[in-house]
Parts: sequence; C-alpha cells; structure tokens
Amino acid sequence: MYEQIPQELKALPNWICWDAVPDPKSHSGIRKIPINPRTGGKAMSNNPSTWTDYDTAVRISENYSGIGFMFKNSGYFGVDLDDMPQDLESYQKGEHRGVIYEFVNILQSYTELSQSGNGIHIICKGKLPKGGRKKKTEKGGFEMYDDVRFFIMTGNSCSEYESIAECSDSIKPLHEKYIGGGHEPVAKAVPAVRLDTADQIIKAAAGAKNGGKFVSLYSGSTAGYTSQSEADMAFCSMLAFWTGCDAEKMDMIFRSSGLMREKWDRAQSGSTYGALTIQKAIADCDKTYSPKFAGGFSLNFKSPSEPISVGAVEQEETKPRLYSFDDTGNAERFVDLFGEQVRYCYTDKRWLWYDGRKWCIDMTGTVKRLADKAVACMAAEAKVYAQLDADEGTDMAKAFEKHMKSCRSNKSKNAMLSEVMHHVPVLPAQMDRFKTVLNTPGGVIDLRSGGISPHDPMTYLTKMTAVEYSENADCPRWLAFLDDIFRGDKDLIRYVQKAVGYSLTGSTTEQCAFFLYGTGRNGKSTFIDIIRDIFGDYAANIQPETIMVRSNQSTAINSDIARLKGARLVTSVEPNEGVRINEGLLKQLTGDDTVTARKLYGDEFEFKPEFKLWMATNHKPVIRGTDTGIWRRIHMIPFTVQIPEEKIDRRLKYKLSAELTGIFRWAVEGCLLWQKEGLKMPRAVLEEVREYRREMDVISAFVEDKCTVGKGLSVKSSQLFAAYLNWAEQNNEYRMSSTKFGMELAKRFEKVKGRGCNYYSGITLDEQV
Repeated sequence: MYEQIPQELKALPNWICWDAVPDPKSHSGIRKIPINPRTGGKAMSNNPSTWTDYDTAVRISENYSGIGFMFKNSGYFGVDLDDMPQDLESYQKGEHRGVIYEFVNILQSYTELSQSGNGIHIICKGKLPKGGRKKKTEKGGFEMYDDVRFFIMTGNSCSEYESIAECSDSIKPLHEKYIGGGHEPVAKAVPAVRLDTADQIIKAAAGAKNGGKFVSLYSGSTAGYTSQSEADMAFCSMLAFWTGCDAEKMDMIFRSSGLMREKWDRAQSGSTYGALTIQKAIADCDKTYSPKFAGGFSLNFKSPSEPISVGAVEQEETKPRLYSFDDTGNAERFVDLFGEQVRYCYTDKRWLWYDGRKWCIDMTGTVKRLADKAVACMAAEAKVYAQLDADEGTDMAKAFEKHMKSCRSNKSKNAMLSEVMHHVPVLPAQMDRFKTVLNTPGGVIDLRSGGISPHDPMTYLTKMTAVEYSENADCPRWLAFLDDIFRGDKDLIRYVQKAVGYSLTGSTTEQCAFFLYGTGRNGKSTFIDIIRDIFGDYAANIQPETIMVRSNQSTAINSDIARLKGARLVTSVEPNEGVRINEGLLKQLTGDDTVTARKLYGDEFEFKPEFKLWMATNHKPVIRGTDTGIWRRIHMIPFTVQIPEEKIDRRLKYKLSAELTGIFRWAVEGCLLWQKEGLKMPRAVLEEVREYRREMDVISAFVEDKCTVGKGLSVKSSQLFAAYLNWAEQNNEYRMSSTKFGMELAKRFEKVKGRGCNYYSGITLDEQV
C-alpha cells in the first residue's frame, strides 16, 4: 500500500499512526488524531519519543486509520493543496493548467493524492520561507509546513516524480504567490506597558483576573491537577502567554517557582523534561500578552496569517484615553489604533493600508473591517466609565452604552472613516518616490550597493517583487537558456543582463525602449515572461495599441498611462503588422518629461515615468520619423535562433521558474554592472537598429529604386513627387504629403527655384536618364 513512498523518507524515525474520530465542527466531519504507535497515546509534534520507525508505524496502523509523517527536525517540508477537485481532475487528464499542475511542475518532487481525494501532498527537501503557513482562497486550501505538523501519508503517487527534490528556492515564488507573509494592520499601543524582566512578568500575571491560579502554581501548589506534570504544563502555558513564548524567560521563571524539581533537568528524548514541556506549551499557545492600549484592551497576533483576537487587560500604570461621544471622537480612536497603518489618497479617492511590507490599495474592505474592530474595542472602555461612575459619582456609563450602540450602524462607521481621512492623507507623489530602492518580500534592496534593509512604512512603497532576494542563489538553467537563444554572444548576453538590471531601477537616464525582434519559436516570449515574474508588482503589461497611433487618442489624460505610475518594467507583445508607433508619446515616456494622467473616475495628477518598455514582436512597428531624437531611443535586441518543433521543451518555463531567486540575483548584478559600465549597444543590437532604420526610410528606398543621383542632374519637384506617389502605391508604402515630402528631400538635395517651377539639384528620375 505504501510501496511508492520514497525510501529516504522511510529511513527516518518520524513516523506515527493517525485515527479519525467524529467531529461535527470540522469541515470534513472528522478530526485526525496523531497516535503514538508504541503506546497508543497521543503523538506530539514536539516530542520525538512519541514517534517511531516506518515499519512499526505500518504494522500498528492496522488498528488505526493510517500512517503519518512528522516534519520536525527532518530536513523535509510538505505542501498540502486541498479542496481542488476540478484542478485535480484536469491534472490527472494530462492538461497543462491549474494550480496543481503549476505546483507539481515547478517543485518536481514526490507527489501523492491526499487522504480526502480532493487534493495532493508534495514532499520536498529544504526549508520553507518565512511568513504564513496556511491560507484558504477561492481556488482551494494551501498549507505548507516544515515543523510542528504531520502529514497523513497515503502512498498513492500521482506524478512522474518518484524521488524527493531540494525545493528551498523553488518553493519561494509559490509561497509568496499563494500564501505570502503580509497581514492586516495591528492596532498601535497608546501608551504601552512593557514586561521586560521576570519580576515585571510575575507581577503582571499575579495581578491579572486569573492571577490567583498563577500565584497558586508559582508557589508550588498542584491542587486541582491530577499530577504534578499536568500542573507543570498548566504553569508553562501561562508563562508562554505572559512572556510572548520566550523559552528563556519561561525557564527562568519556572526555576524560581515552587514547582521546580530535579525532573525538570532529567534527560528525555534527546532533550530534557523541562525543555520539552516548554516546547509543548509554546506550540499550543495561540494568544500572547502584548502591551496595553488606550481604552484597556489588547490586540494579539500569534502569526501574520491568523486573525486578530481581542481580550481585556487590566490597566496598571496609566489611565486610558477617553474620547468624545461623536464622529470626531470615533475618528480619534481609530487614528490612535490604526493611524500609522492606513492612509487616504484624495486624488485617487482610495484607502491604502500597510501589510508590514508594502502599502496596499484597499480593494477588499480592509479599512472597513478595521472600523469594525475599532467599534468592537469600545467594549473595554465601558468598564472604565463604569469605574468612573463608581469612583467619582458621574453618570457616564449609560450615555456611553447608548453611544457605543449607535456606533455599530453603517452610517456611524462611514462617518468615522470620513473624519479619519484628513488625519491620514497621502499624495500620489509621495508613493514609490525612491528610484534606487526595490521592495522585496525579504526587505528593501539599495540598488546602488546591492545591500538590503528592513521594511519601513514611511518609505511609502506600494509595490514589491514576487521573488525574495538571495546573494547565494544561482541559475544555471537560465544562463544556458541565454546562451542558446543568443547563440553564445557574450557581449549581447552581458548587455541584456545590464538592460534587465537597469529596468529594476526607477531611472530613465538611458532614454530608450527595448524591442525583442524575431520570428516565432526563438525564446523571446519565455524570456520576457520570466523577467516579468520576478518584477511582481513593479511590472505592468499594456496592449500594443497604447503606444501606437490611434484615432481620437488623448495622451494627456489617459487611464492606460495613469496605471503605469511606479512601474519599472512595462511589457507588450505582438503589435499588428503595419501599425505605427506614436513617436511623440514614446519620446515623452522614455525621457525625463512629466506626464499628466488620470485614473478612471479620479482627478488628474502628474508623474515622471520610471518604467522601461520591453516589446516582443514578430513585426517591426512603423517609425516615420528620421530624426535622431526617435532613433537613439530604439534598442532592437535580435532573437535569431529558431528552435525546431521537435526540440521545443514545453516545460522550459516551469524549469526556469524554479530558478527565479537566482535570476533575480543575476538581474541585481546586472544593475550594478550598468551603473559601472553604462548601456552601450553591442554590435548585434547596433546592426539591428541600423537595418531597422534603413527599412523605415521611405525616401531612401524611393531614391534607390527610382532615381539616379549625381552632379549636374536635376528634376522638377512636381515630377519627382508624382513619381513617388505612384511608387508608394505600387509598393504599399507610406504616402506622405507634398509638404512632408519636400521637407525630407530638402534635407538631402538642394532645392532650386526656376521660372514657373522648382527643381531638385543632384538627382533625377531613372526614366529621364
């Protein structure tokens, strides 16, 4: 039954059994209990003595529902994708789409069907990135663990991958995309009471509502517990709450208590009884003490992915701030709680909130939920007014209860937020204004040095790359891919690396746009897709028509352009054959000019473009201009290799995606190279631009095809223009006006005024020779 489980996993002593017990509250209707195969008792994720070897677990599992694997200290992690029956069905049919296909093809590690039959488990070597471990979305459930959890193992392999792969890097983009590490704002403490020392912790715990239990256990009493070990665990659970799961402080306080005995330091399961008890208490702790807030309440997080919980805390050192019973007071309360983590932009008419790494446009009602929390926290203030009535003879509690009830209405909460707006304003110009920094999931990169610093809300970054940065990551497949598509041209590859690195910045000093040109099956689409995957929020895609000449086009107020503010990489693909670039707009967007734009239903605002345009195309867009101003901006990167149909790797993009962290490092290195060397076009790019310019020069083509050039020759201007119009019609070329034609000819040949007509000197039509 379990033959397909990889042998390297079977060799580890991390195996348990599990049993299903009815649980009406559970989504599946059952609860999966981890079982110690040796004793039949409950297996614990932090106690290896409750685990066993694979063979024993399989043998004993006949009495239970099956076997499981504990991840702690194993060097492995598990990915659980559940509630995805449609995705699973399409994957089993061999269709190359859906979340399950994406995970399997990027990780390429042992995969089996989950016990529910509606998803899969993938087992991988390595460590998971920091951040959340669980997320439920409309696509299904996503869970990833490398500690304090076990996976039910079915042995029902469902992929071509029989071995376990090292996936520490390849899991990062998937983790960021589907789980991430951001979270909604946490209320700000006003003021805070810190518990830094053991004495402060003991004093606070003893004075709390359940302080009697704490004092009893601290003094050594085990009354009410079936054993001293149970009392030890109860006391450690209290200590986990009050110390914020600080194992060192927990151990220090326990040793000073009346519960301390020799057993605390007794060796057990490769550790000690005391250390294992503390670990268990920390693992089971879902709420910790945090400093008190004005109003006598606290908001606590165990992890960014878990919801905020609200609990009463006694106020010891300060009196809480009290607010007026109106919209202004409600707004002041909200600002005290969340003012540093929300902003309102009057220009865009939008709320923003800070998730710990970037400022997010509120598209899902986050700020409204914070308003709900602010109202919920008023309950703690009711006790303060009751105490005031008792101490000072006031009659405030009843009035506050009436006010609090009215605050629950939608009208009142909207009024509160309306009053908050002017307290937390922000302008578009304040957002993403630092051109030499790049926000990533792991911190902010200084692109001048390559160094990384912690996130800071006051930098007002609204964008973030999709990939973490690592100085040690490599990308051998990517380098081989570049070598293939650019025919081993080292100068061209170095130039492309610098161009991508330059695109990471907000600088437009090079004043250029990149055109990736070549017929199909040459790797340009894969190249641009991979680069875009790294940039994350810094990337945007536009339809080719946005920068092409269109009828009734307004470039001053354009929502297509407005959404490009703050972007660093703008991609576009496959313009139609024969379309013409809006040269004035391209100059404006690639220069240092200020652009006026307006988002849909928003007010006008000005910004300076920071993005670099990358267009992949099989057809060269038409450029009518002949001036240096337009042609110096065109960087044409040739993709001359054509991969035979039979040699196309359909999974190449997924293989390259596994190296995104390394490719990101390659791009940052390119940025540093660009700052050192500049972006001089290599020979391959320079020749491609020259050829492009010759193709677009209609006048030169006409002269070469229909005229003779030489000293002493001349032709009437009207005859020459008529011949040009006839030639252009026959060859499907652009037909310019007589004025434009005359201006272009005058740049190359002398125009002479004669009696009744004008002549061009130094040129004549072939038919007149």
